[in-house]
Amino acid sequence: MLNKDLRRRIIEKGFKHKHGHYGSSMSCVDAVAYLYREIKTKDDLFIMSKGHGAPALHVVNEEMGMKPRWTIHLEYDPESGVEATGGSLGHGLSIALGRAYAKQIKKDGGKVYCMIGDGELQEGMIWECLNVIKQFNITNLIILVDWNKYQAIDSIDKIMGEDYKTMKNKFEAFGFDVLRVNGHSNESMSEMKNLKEGLNVVILDTIKGYGIPFLEKNPTHHVMYLHEKPEVMKEALEYLK
Repeated sequence: MLNKDLRRRIIEKGFKHKHGHYGSSMSCVDAVAYLYREIKTKDDLFIMSKGHGAPALHVVNEEMGMKPRWTIHLEYDPESGVEATGGSLGHGLSIALGRAYAKQIKKDGGKVYCMIGDGELQEGMIWECLNVIKQFNITNLIILVDWNKYQAIDSIDKIMGEDYKTMKNKFEAFGFDVLRVNGHSNESMSEMKNLKEGLNVVILDTIKGYGIPFLEKNPTHHVMYLHEKPEVMKEALEYLK
């Protein structure tokens, strides 16, 4: 399993600060870590739109030497590595679009990477952004979809009939190239280094709650307050030794 240390940190700091979105963080932490360690340059920006993944960004920013404020959802604080407020789903991609377009106009270097959730794809703002990205040919914005297949109360498939094929078809209809990678494999994610110039979406095939069996693929645990259940917190940490 990748990044046991980061997962442990998510549990420990979540317990301390009374967070609850462990499943969403466990699904995306490997991709965030890989992006920061292997791809992101000093000129690049990363925006976490799926606000429930805040702890994953916090632990990676700590690894990068920053001191993030452990807010439940992300609050704009570039000095601690948070480039956009997150939590109101769909807004992060709009912010990323604006930042990327500004870079393009000013001819600044670097790319903007924006991570969105698969449940977040139900927000109309996402698809409005895709229209604008296509119209203005904003090729310095890379969209990462954390396809962990679950949202708050059940699977994406049961709620919206959404699977990889339907996601891919929608993005391609807007003119995007789609790359699917295993979001828990560094080898697979290394394919992101070879994206061609153009409009790109990377679908990260992930497991919600990955690394902690009782959280994995469990819609009843979208939110779990481990600070109210110390014995469950200890069990979670046992899996991360």
